[in-house]
Amino acid sequence: PLALAYHTDLADNIFYRQPVIKDWIEAGIVYAASSSHHNGSCDDYFPYERAAGAAAFSLLACIESYTLMGLNNPEALHFFSKRADWLVNHQESGRLTNHQALILLCLELLSQLLKSDRWNQSKQEKLEQVLAWQNPEGWFQEYEGCDPGYHTLTISCLARVYELNPSNRLKD
Repeated sequence: PLALAYHTDLADNIFYRQPVIKDWIEAGIVYAASSSHHNGSCDDYFPYERAAGAAAFSLLACIESYTLMGLNNPEALHFFSKRADWLVNHQESGRLTNHQALILLCLELLSQLLKSDRWNQSKQEKLEQVLAWQNPEGWFQEYEGCDPGYHTLTISCLARVYELNPSNRLKD
């Protein structure tokens, strides 16, 4: 939100182009890195739960803020890679398709930010998992059924991945 406020020219927006905002955003990313577990994971609600959803949502916010602000911070980039690696190697117990689509989006954004093919195999595996969890009716599995809110998030993530890296498999 701070990165968007920094870039949004609206009447009464006291955050617009204020240099301190850039410092706050970078400090927030550095704090996320320093407060994460040694393997790049983070907790959601419970201590030591190492939640994929919290890790993926926060990674997305960090990557997008970093990119939008044009930051240049090797510590942040190292943290992004560590968190991405953890997400790639962690499998949740439930079927949360929105998390897998979100992780796929993070991997795509990070691959482009770093100009790296490091996660190409993982991106393909995540995409196949997401598509395998799609019901023949079209909705995506969330635990034991359909959830319209998470379905919308899943579609949004897949649409963004498609915009970043079009493929017939994803389009179909």
